Amino acid sequence: MQKMETRYTHSPDDIRHYSTEQLRKEFLVEKVFVPGEISLTYTHNDRMIFGGVTPAETALEIVLDKELGVEYFLERRELGVINIGGPGYIEIDGKKEEMKKQDGYYIGKETRHVVFSSVDPENPAKFYISCVPAHHKYPNVKISIDKIKPMETGEPLTLNERKIYQYIHPNVV
Repeated sequence: MQKMETRYTHSPDDIRHYSTEQLRKEFLVEKVFVPGEISLTYTHNDRMIFGGVTPAETALEIVLDKELGVEYFLERRELGVINIGGPGYIEIDGKKEEMKKQDGYYIGKETRHVVFSSVDPENPAKFYISCVPAHHKYPNVKISIDKIKPMETGEPLTLNERKIYQYIHPNVV
């Protein structure tokens, strides 16, 4: 099953007057990972599509041709993927790759088929996706969490010490 919600842009002058409930209604996306479903949100800010693909018993493929006015989903878009759940697989135009927790993938425009699956339906993979318009085709690249050197920032004295893992970034891909 696949669902896509559309979010429209807002004027900063209008947002200033929103109540907490109205802000939550306009900007909060509560259900991103639903087992056996693709849950997407299209935002007119940057024409971005983001959301979750949570395959359980069967594999899932994002199909948004009619909604985007194209023959296939990534005809004019590029896709970033990070698995934040159990082990899974991503199949890109027939090439199947294992995706352990925290592995990522950059998938360039003109890629016809991207199929997501889980190793164990009881511990499904949870693929977070972010997709934007693309004007140039770049090669598809798996981004193993083992090969990302996190950017360490912050100070223990100010309690903001953290590691930032940059996936789709010139230093990585």
